[in-house]
Amino acid sequence: MKKKILNNRKLIYFLTMLLAVLIVTSCLANGNYVTNNVLEDKMVEDVNIDNVVETQPPYVVVVDVISKINDLIEKIINSPKECWRKTAQNRKNTMINKLTSLKELILQELFEEAYNKMLHDIKPKLTALKTDENEEPWGNGTFKQAWVVCEYLRNEFRVDCNAILILI
Repeated sequence: MKKKILNNRKLIYFLTMLLAVLIVTSCLANGNYVTNNVLEDKMVEDVNIDNVVETQPPYVVVVDVISKINDLIEKIINSPKECWRKTAQNRKNTMINKLTSLKELILQELFEEAYNKMLHDIKPKLTALKTDENEEPWGNGTFKQAWVVCEYLRNEFRVDCNAILILI
């Protein structure tokens, strides 16, 4: 059973990366370029170099954020069950499902929904914090029913969640 789950995770990871490659190929084939995270059908000419803000093409950001989410999923899978509230395996599985749905939102380019899901649903449960990617509190700043009870793991998850929020 464990081998089948591992094979399913590998398949999901492979399919996610394949989809990201297809997005990249599609954007390149259509000649799309990015300006302030909005796809344009043509190159922009006569640009004042002093006002240019360097941005990454959206497909690069999508690949980066999906990769970070996959890393977080692996960290959750490999985390000790003693660091999770009871029942640990159920909470881990639920969090993996939440992160999988987060990836789906990102692949559908529903970035605002993805950001809100990470900020208000996922991060508080993993870190016991109600803070954004810059550690600015929202609400009262703390989440009383965090799923993770080990402080070192909460800190690792906080760093990972903030990195994902920044990319979204």
